[in-house]
Amino acid sequence: MAKNRRVLRGDVEPSVDLAAKADRFVDIFQPYEAAHLGLGIPLYQDKRNGAHYVVCHVSGDLIAKGSDLDAAMDADEEEYRLNRELYTDTYAYRQMEADALRHRAFEDIVVEFDESYRPDRPLKVIGGQHRVKSIQEAVGHGVSEIHGLRVFFDLNDEQKVDIATVNNTSIVVANDLLDRMQEELLGTDLRDWSQRARFLDARQNFADKRNPEGIPTVRSARTFIVNYYLGINGDALDSLHVPYICVTGPRLDQKYAGLHPQIEWKDENLLRAGKEWARLHALQQERVRNRDEDNHSEYANKALHPTVLAAWAYSAGLFQREPAHLNNHYALGEWKRGDPLNAVALYGARLKVIDPDNYRGLGARMNRRELGRMFEVFNLQASKGSGITEKLANAAIMTYEAKQRNVDAEKARRNI
Repeated sequence: MAKNRRVLRGDVEPSVDLAAKADRFVDIFQPYEAAHLGLGIPLYQDKRNGAHYVVCHVSGDLIAKGSDLDAAMDADEEEYRLNRELYTDTYAYRQMEADALRHRAFEDIVVEFDESYRPDRPLKVIGGQHRVKSIQEAVGHGVSEIHGLRVFFDLNDEQKVDIATVNNTSIVVANDLLDRMQEELLGTDLRDWSQRARFLDARQNFADKRNPEGIPTVRSARTFIVNYYLGINGDALDSLHVPYICVTGPRLDQKYAGLHPQIEWKDENLLRAGKEWARLHALQQERVRNRDEDNHSEYANKALHPTVLAAWAYSAGLFQREPAHLNNHYALGEWKRGDPLNAVALYGARLKVIDPDNYRGLGARMNRRELGRMFEVFNLQASKGSGITEKLANAAIMTYEAKQRNVDAEKARRNI
Protein backbone atom coordinates (compact mmCIF):
# COMPACT_ATOMS: atom_id res chain seq x y z
CA MET A 1 0.00 0.00 0.00
CA ALA A 2 1.41 3.37 -0.98
CA LYS A 3 2.50 5.57 1.88
CA ASN A 4 0.41 8.51 0.73
CA ARG A 5 -2.75 6.47 1.07
CA ARG A 6 -2.33 5.91 4.79
CA VAL A 7 -4.02 8.04 7.40
CA LEU A 8 -1.87 11.02 8.42
CA ARG A 9 -1.30 11.31 12.16
CA GLY A 10 -0.11 14.93 12.44
CA ASP A 11 -0.07 16.02 16.10
CA VAL A 12 -2.75 13.43 16.99
CA GLU A 13 -1.44 10.43 18.92
CA PRO A 14 -3.95 7.56 18.61
CA SER A 15 -3.41 4.08 20.03
CA VAL A 16 -1.80 1.48 17.79
CA ASP A 17 -5.12 -0.34 17.54
CA LEU A 18 -7.05 2.79 16.56
CA ALA A 19 -4.44 3.75 13.96
CA ALA A 20 -4.68 0.26 12.46
CA LYS A 21 -8.47 0.55 12.24
CA ALA A 22 -8.18 3.92 10.52
CA ASP A 23 -5.76 2.47 7.96
CA ARG A 24 -8.05 -0.52 7.44
CA PHE A 25 -10.96 1.82 6.74
CA VAL A 26 -8.88 3.50 4.01
CA ASP A 27 -7.97 0.11 2.52
CA ILE A 28 -11.58 -1.08 2.38
CA PHE A 29 -13.45 2.08 1.38
CA GLN A 30 -10.85 3.76 -0.86
CA PRO A 31 -11.60 7.42 -0.07
CA TYR A 32 -11.54 9.62 -3.14
CA GLU A 33 -8.77 11.82 -1.69
CA ALA A 34 -6.42 8.84 -1.38
CA ALA A 35 -7.42 6.61 -4.30
CA HIS A 36 -7.80 9.33 -6.96
CA LEU A 37 -5.83 12.35 -5.76
CA GLY A 38 -2.95 10.53 -4.05
CA LEU A 39 -3.47 12.45 -0.81
CA GLY A 40 -3.11 11.30 2.75
CA ILE A 41 -6.21 11.34 4.98
CA PRO A 42 -5.64 13.49 8.11
CA LEU A 43 -6.71 12.05 11.45
CA TYR A 44 -8.44 14.58 13.71
CA GLN A 45 -9.48 14.59 17.34
CA ASP A 46 -12.65 16.07 18.82
CA LYS A 47 -11.20 17.93 21.81
CA ARG A 48 -14.62 17.99 23.50
CA ASN A 49 -14.89 14.21 23.91
CA GLY A 50 -11.50 12.91 22.80
CA ALA A 51 -12.84 10.92 19.84
CA HIS A 52 -10.66 10.40 16.74
CA TYR A 53 -12.04 10.74 13.22
CA VAL A 54 -11.25 11.38 9.57
CA VAL A 55 -13.16 13.47 7.03
CA CYS A 56 -13.21 12.09 3.51
CA HIS A 57 -15.33 11.24 0.48
CA VAL A 58 -16.43 7.73 -0.54
CA SER A 59 -18.35 6.41 -3.52
CA GLY A 60 -22.06 5.77 -3.06
CA ASP A 61 -21.86 2.11 -4.02
CA LEU A 62 -19.32 1.40 -1.23
CA ILE A 63 -21.36 3.42 1.28
CA ALA A 64 -24.53 1.58 0.30
CA LYS A 65 -22.89 -1.82 0.66
CA GLY A 66 -20.95 -1.12 3.86
CA SER A 67 -23.39 0.96 5.92
CA ASP A 68 -25.28 -0.37 8.93
CA LEU A 69 -28.40 1.68 9.69
CA ASP A 70 -28.95 -0.12 13.01
CA ALA A 71 -25.94 1.19 14.93
CA ALA A 72 -25.99 -0.11 18.52
CA MET A 73 -24.42 1.01 21.77
CA ASP A 74 -23.21 -2.48 22.60
CA ALA A 75 -22.13 -5.17 20.13
CA ASP A 76 -23.58 -7.79 22.52
CA GLU A 77 -27.02 -6.15 22.28
CA GLU A 78 -26.95 -5.14 18.65
CA GLU A 79 -30.72 -5.25 18.20
CA TYR A 80 -31.10 -2.09 20.32
CA ARG A 81 -30.64 0.91 18.05
CA LEU A 82 -28.56 3.86 19.21
CA ASN A 83 -30.13 6.29 16.75
CA ARG A 84 -33.70 7.05 15.76
CA GLU A 85 -35.99 4.92 13.61
CA LEU A 86 -36.16 5.52 9.89
CA TYR A 87 -39.19 7.48 8.68
CA THR A 88 -39.45 7.03 4.93
CA ASP A 89 -43.08 8.01 4.45
CA THR A 90 -42.51 11.75 4.91
CA TYR A 91 -42.30 14.43 2.25
CA ALA A 92 -38.79 15.40 3.42
CA TYR A 93 -37.48 11.87 2.92
CA ARG A 94 -39.15 11.45 -0.45
CA GLN A 95 -37.53 14.71 -1.59
CA MET A 96 -34.16 13.51 -0.31
CA GLU A 97 -34.55 10.24 -2.18
CA ALA A 98 -35.48 12.07 -5.37
CA ASP A 99 -32.43 14.32 -4.99
CA ALA A 100 -30.14 11.29 -4.63
CA LEU A 101 -31.55 9.84 -7.83
CA ARG A 102 -30.73 13.16 -9.51
CA HIS A 103 -27.07 12.73 -8.55
CA ARG A 104 -27.05 14.92 -5.43
CA ALA A 105 -23.94 14.49 -3.27
CA PHE A 106 -24.51 14.49 0.50
CA GLU A 107 -21.99 15.72 3.07
CA ASP A 108 -21.02 15.06 6.72
CA ILE A 109 -22.66 11.70 7.15
CA VAL A 110 -21.41 10.55 10.55
CA VAL A 111 -20.38 6.92 11.04
CA GLU A 112 -18.19 4.76 13.23
CA PHE A 113 -15.96 2.19 11.53
CA ASP A 114 -16.63 -0.88 13.66
CA GLU A 115 -16.21 -4.50 12.60
CA SER A 116 -17.03 -6.01 16.00
CA TYR A 117 -20.62 -6.85 14.93
CA ARG A 118 -22.12 -7.31 11.48
CA PRO A 119 -18.59 -6.96 10.03
CA ASP A 120 -19.86 -7.00 6.46
CA ARG A 121 -21.42 -3.58 7.25
CA PRO A 122 -18.72 -1.82 9.30
CA LEU A 123 -19.94 1.76 8.73
CA LYS A 124 -22.25 2.15 11.75
CA VAL A 125 -24.37 5.17 10.89
CA ILE A 126 -24.71 7.59 13.82
CA GLY A 127 -25.92 10.68 11.99
CA GLY A 128 -27.47 10.88 8.53
CA GLN A 129 -29.26 7.55 8.32
CA HIS A 130 -31.94 9.00 6.04
CA ARG A 131 -29.27 10.29 3.67
CA VAL A 132 -27.61 6.86 3.68
CA LYS A 133 -30.96 5.20 2.98
CA SER A 134 -31.40 7.58 0.03
CA ILE A 135 -27.93 6.71 -1.21
CA GLN A 136 -28.77 2.99 -1.01
CA GLU A 137 -31.96 3.53 -2.99
CA ALA A 138 -30.09 5.55 -5.63
CA VAL A 139 -27.37 2.90 -5.96
CA GLY A 140 -30.12 0.35 -6.47
CA HIS A 141 -31.17 2.41 -9.50
CA GLY A 142 -27.62 2.66 -10.85
CA VAL A 143 -26.74 6.11 -9.44
CA SER A 144 -23.51 6.31 -7.43
CA GLU A 145 -22.07 9.68 -6.46
CA ILE A 146 -19.21 10.66 -4.12
CA HIS A 147 -20.46 11.54 -0.62
CA GLY A 148 -18.78 13.11 2.39
CA LEU A 149 -18.20 11.07 5.55
CA ARG A 150 -16.99 11.86 9.04
CA VAL A 151 -15.64 8.51 10.23
CA PHE A 152 -14.97 7.85 13.93
CA PHE A 153 -12.90 5.02 15.41
CA ASP A 154 -12.86 3.14 18.73
CA LEU A 155 -15.67 5.10 20.39
CA ASN A 156 -16.54 4.36 24.01
CA ASP A 157 -20.14 4.56 25.28
CA GLU A 158 -19.89 8.19 26.40
CA GLN A 159 -18.45 9.25 23.06
CA LYS A 160 -21.14 7.37 21.13
CA VAL A 161 -23.94 9.04 23.06
CA ASP A 162 -22.30 12.46 22.83
CA ILE A 163 -21.79 12.21 19.05
CA ALA A 164 -25.26 10.74 18.48
CA THR A 165 -26.83 13.50 20.57
CA VAL A 166 -24.97 16.26 18.71
CA ASN A 167 -25.91 14.82 15.34
CA ASN A 168 -29.54 14.30 16.22
CA THR A 169 -30.03 17.71 17.86
CA SER A 170 -28.76 19.45 14.73
CA ILE A 171 -32.13 18.49 13.18
CA VAL A 172 -35.69 18.39 14.48
CA VAL A 173 -35.78 15.27 16.63
CA ALA A 174 -37.99 14.04 19.43
CA ASN A 175 -36.68 14.52 22.96
CA ASP A 176 -37.65 10.90 23.61
CA LEU A 177 -34.77 9.80 21.37
CA LEU A 178 -32.37 11.92 23.42
CA ASP A 179 -33.76 10.28 26.57
CA ARG A 180 -33.13 6.85 25.09
CA MET A 181 -29.53 7.71 24.21
CA GLN A 182 -29.03 9.17 27.67
CA GLU A 183 -30.42 6.06 29.36
CA GLU A 184 -27.87 3.91 27.54
CA LEU A 185 -25.15 5.59 29.60
CA LEU A 186 -26.89 4.54 32.82
CA GLY A 187 -27.00 0.91 31.72
CA THR A 188 -29.79 -1.49 30.81
CA ASP A 189 -31.64 -1.60 34.15
CA LEU A 190 -34.62 0.50 33.03
CA ARG A 191 -35.03 -1.36 29.77
CA ASP A 192 -34.60 -4.78 31.43
CA TRP A 193 -37.16 -3.89 34.09
CA SER A 194 -39.58 -2.58 31.48
CA GLN A 195 -39.36 -5.86 29.58
CA ARG A 196 -39.95 -7.90 32.75
CA ALA A 197 -42.86 -5.64 33.68
CA ARG A 198 -44.29 -5.99 30.15
CA PHE A 199 -44.05 -2.28 29.41
CA LEU A 200 -42.03 -3.57 26.46
CA ASP A 201 -42.06 -6.86 24.62
CA ALA A 202 -39.08 -9.18 25.01
CA ARG A 203 -36.03 -7.68 23.28
CA GLN A 204 -37.99 -4.53 22.41
CA ASN A 205 -36.52 -1.07 22.92
CA PHE A 206 -38.26 2.11 24.01
CA ALA A 207 -39.98 4.20 21.36
CA ASP A 208 -38.02 7.22 20.12
CA LYS A 209 -41.13 9.43 20.10
CA ARG A 210 -44.77 9.32 21.19
CA ASN A 211 -46.63 7.00 18.88
CA PRO A 212 -50.19 5.80 18.12
CA GLU A 213 -49.16 2.21 18.82
CA GLY A 214 -48.80 3.08 22.50
CA ILE A 215 -45.21 1.87 22.92
CA PRO A 216 -43.76 3.47 26.06
CA THR A 217 -40.81 5.86 25.88
CA VAL A 218 -37.95 6.20 28.33
CA ARG A 219 -39.83 9.12 29.85
CA SER A 220 -42.84 6.87 30.45
CA ALA A 221 -40.80 4.28 32.35
CA ARG A 222 -38.88 6.89 34.34
CA THR A 223 -42.10 8.66 35.28
CA PHE A 224 -43.66 5.40 36.41
CA ILE A 225 -40.79 4.41 38.68
CA VAL A 226 -40.25 7.88 40.16
CA ASN A 227 -43.94 8.16 41.04
CA TYR A 228 -44.10 4.68 42.53
CA TYR A 229 -41.37 5.67 44.96
CA LEU A 230 -42.92 9.09 45.59
CA GLY A 231 -46.13 7.29 46.52
CA ILE A 232 -44.30 4.84 48.78
CA ASN A 233 -42.95 7.82 50.70
CA GLY A 234 -46.10 9.93 50.41
CA ASP A 235 -48.14 11.52 53.18
CA ALA A 236 -51.39 10.21 54.65
CA LEU A 237 -54.11 9.16 52.21
CA ASP A 238 -56.28 12.22 52.89
CA SER A 239 -53.43 14.69 52.29
CA LEU A 240 -52.91 16.69 49.11
CA HIS A 241 -50.97 14.49 46.69
CA VAL A 242 -49.40 15.78 43.48
CA PRO A 243 -47.61 13.24 41.26
CA TYR A 244 -44.68 14.19 39.04
CA ILE A 245 -43.82 13.93 35.33
CA CYS A 246 -40.16 13.47 34.46
CA VAL A 247 -38.66 16.09 32.19
CA THR A 248 -37.46 15.03 28.76
CA GLY A 249 -34.63 16.13 26.51
CA PRO A 250 -30.88 16.71 26.74
CA ARG A 251 -30.79 17.15 30.54
CA LEU A 252 -31.37 14.12 32.75
CA ASP A 253 -34.37 14.52 35.05
CA GLN A 254 -32.98 15.31 38.50
CA LYS A 255 -35.53 13.33 40.50
CA TYR A 256 -34.81 10.25 38.42
CA ALA A 257 -31.05 10.85 38.58
CA GLY A 258 -31.18 11.10 42.38
CA LEU A 259 -33.39 8.04 42.71
CA HIS A 260 -31.60 5.82 40.20
CA PRO A 261 -28.88 4.43 42.54
CA GLN A 262 -31.54 3.46 45.10
CA ILE A 263 -34.00 1.71 42.79
CA GLU A 264 -34.62 -1.92 43.74
CA TRP A 265 -35.02 -3.29 40.23
CA LYS A 266 -35.88 -6.78 41.49
CA ASP A 267 -38.46 -5.62 44.04
CA GLU A 268 -41.53 -7.81 43.52
CA ASN A 269 -44.02 -5.11 44.49
CA LEU A 270 -42.53 -2.66 42.01
CA LEU A 271 -42.51 -5.35 39.33
CA ARG A 272 -46.12 -6.26 40.04
CA ALA A 273 -47.13 -2.60 39.81
CA GLY A 274 -45.51 -2.43 36.38
CA LYS A 275 -47.29 -5.56 35.21
CA GLU A 276 -50.64 -4.31 36.50
CA TRP A 277 -50.23 -1.02 34.65
CA ALA A 278 -49.25 -2.90 31.47
CA ARG A 279 -52.37 -5.03 31.82
CA LEU A 280 -54.52 -1.91 32.23
CA HIS A 281 -52.88 -0.28 29.20
CA ALA A 282 -53.48 -3.37 27.04
CA LEU A 283 -57.12 -3.67 28.12
CA GLN A 284 -57.76 0.03 27.52
CA GLN A 285 -56.34 -0.29 24.00
CA GLU A 286 -58.34 -3.43 23.24
CA ARG A 287 -61.67 -2.05 24.44
CA VAL A 288 -61.32 1.31 22.69
CA ARG A 289 -60.05 -0.05 19.39
CA ASN A 290 -62.80 -2.66 19.16
CA ARG A 291 -65.73 -0.28 19.51
CA ASP A 292 -67.46 1.64 16.76
CA GLU A 293 -67.43 5.09 18.36
CA ASP A 294 -64.91 7.09 20.42
CA ASN A 295 -62.19 4.73 19.26
CA HIS A 296 -59.35 7.12 18.43
CA SER A 297 -55.80 6.62 19.69
CA GLU A 298 -55.96 9.32 22.37
CA TYR A 299 -58.57 7.27 24.19
CA ALA A 300 -56.89 3.93 23.41
CA ASN A 301 -53.60 5.15 24.90
CA LYS A 302 -55.15 6.96 27.85
CA ALA A 303 -53.10 4.94 30.36
CA LEU A 304 -49.91 6.12 28.66
CA HIS A 305 -50.68 9.83 28.90
CA PRO A 306 -48.00 11.24 31.25
CA THR A 307 -50.58 12.64 33.69
CA VAL A 308 -52.55 9.39 33.90
CA LEU A 309 -49.41 7.24 34.06
CA ALA A 310 -47.85 9.37 36.80
CA ALA A 311 -51.04 9.41 38.90
CA TRP A 312 -51.61 5.67 38.49
CA ALA A 313 -48.03 4.82 39.49
CA TYR A 314 -48.08 7.24 42.43
CA SER A 315 -51.30 5.63 43.61
CA ALA A 316 -49.80 2.14 43.27
CA GLY A 317 -46.93 3.21 45.52
CA LEU A 318 -49.11 4.98 48.08
CA PHE A 319 -51.64 2.13 48.24
CA GLN A 320 -48.96 -0.38 49.26
CA ARG A 321 -49.96 0.56 52.82
CA GLU A 322 -53.69 0.19 51.99
CA PRO A 323 -54.26 -3.39 50.70
CA ALA A 324 -57.97 -2.91 49.98
CA HIS A 325 -57.26 0.22 47.94
CA LEU A 326 -54.44 -1.55 46.11
CA ASN A 327 -56.67 -4.49 45.15
CA ASN A 328 -59.33 -2.15 43.77
CA HIS A 329 -56.68 -0.12 41.97
CA TYR A 330 -55.24 -3.18 40.25
CA ALA A 331 -58.72 -4.54 39.49
CA LEU A 332 -59.12 -1.89 36.78
CA GLY A 333 -56.85 -4.06 34.66
CA GLU A 334 -59.56 -6.73 34.47
CA TRP A 335 -62.58 -4.42 34.22
CA LYS A 336 -65.60 -6.11 32.62
CA ARG A 337 -67.60 -3.14 31.32
CA GLY A 338 -66.20 -0.89 28.60
CA ASP A 339 -62.79 0.72 28.70
CA PRO A 340 -61.44 0.61 32.26
CA LEU A 341 -60.35 4.26 32.33
CA ASN A 342 -63.66 5.43 30.85
CA ALA A 343 -61.97 7.99 28.63
CA VAL A 344 -65.25 9.58 27.59
CA ALA A 345 -66.20 10.19 31.23
CA LEU A 346 -62.79 11.73 31.96
CA TYR A 347 -63.18 13.96 28.92
CA GLY A 348 -66.56 15.20 30.14
CA ALA A 349 -65.47 15.96 33.71
CA ARG A 350 -64.93 19.61 34.65
CA LEU A 351 -65.56 22.20 37.35
CA LYS A 352 -67.45 24.97 35.59
CA VAL A 353 -66.54 27.77 37.99
CA ILE A 354 -62.82 27.11 37.43
CA ASP A 355 -62.26 25.26 34.17
CA PRO A 356 -62.33 27.25 30.89
CA ASP A 357 -64.60 26.38 27.99
CA ASN A 358 -61.72 24.75 26.11
CA TYR A 359 -60.87 22.42 29.00
CA ARG A 360 -60.44 18.93 27.53
CA GLY A 361 -61.24 16.94 30.64
CA LEU A 362 -59.03 14.89 32.93
CA GLY A 363 -55.88 13.24 31.71
CA ALA A 364 -55.33 15.59 28.77
CA ARG A 365 -52.99 18.27 30.12
CA MET A 366 -49.73 18.13 32.05
CA ASN A 367 -49.62 20.47 35.02
CA ARG A 368 -49.79 20.36 38.79
CA ARG A 369 -53.58 20.74 38.95
CA GLU A 370 -54.21 17.91 36.48
CA LEU A 371 -51.80 15.60 38.26
CA GLY A 372 -53.50 16.22 41.58
CA ARG A 373 -56.95 15.77 40.11
CA MET A 374 -56.01 12.54 38.36
CA PHE A 375 -54.62 11.12 41.58
CA GLU A 376 -57.97 11.80 43.25
CA VAL A 377 -59.71 9.87 40.45
CA PHE A 378 -57.66 6.78 41.30
CA ASN A 379 -57.98 7.43 45.03
CA LEU A 380 -61.78 7.61 44.93
CA GLN A 381 -62.02 4.63 42.59
CA ALA A 382 -59.80 2.59 44.89
CA SER A 383 -61.87 3.49 47.93
CA LYS A 384 -65.09 2.38 46.20
CA GLY A 385 -63.95 -0.20 43.70
CA SER A 386 -66.91 0.68 41.51
CA GLY A 387 -65.03 1.93 38.47
CA ILE A 388 -64.50 5.36 36.92
CA THR A 389 -67.61 7.33 36.02
CA GLU A 390 -68.15 10.96 35.13
CA LYS A 391 -69.75 11.48 38.53
CA LEU A 392 -66.67 10.05 40.25
CA ALA A 393 -64.37 12.13 38.02
CA ASN A 394 -66.23 15.33 38.92
CA ALA A 395 -66.06 14.40 42.60
CA ALA A 396 -62.30 13.86 42.21
CA ILE A 397 -61.90 17.33 40.75
CA MET A 398 -63.80 18.90 43.65
CA THR A 399 -61.83 16.83 46.17
CA TYR A 400 -58.52 18.05 44.79
CA GLU A 401 -59.67 21.67 44.70
CA ALA A 402 -60.89 21.45 48.30
CA LYS A 403 -57.59 19.98 49.49
CA GLN A 404 -55.66 22.67 47.60
CA ARG A 405 -57.78 25.42 49.17
CA ASN A 406 -57.09 23.97 52.63
CA VAL A 407 -53.35 23.96 51.92
CA ASP A 408 -53.49 27.54 50.66
CA ALA A 409 -55.52 28.61 53.68
CA GLU A 410 -53.00 27.00 56.04
CA LYS A 411 -50.14 28.86 54.33
CA ALA A 412 -52.08 32.12 54.67
CA ARG A 413 -52.62 31.50 58.40
CA ARG A 414 -48.92 30.85 58.93
CA ASN A 415 -48.10 34.16 57.27
CA ILE A 416 -50.29 36.23 59.60
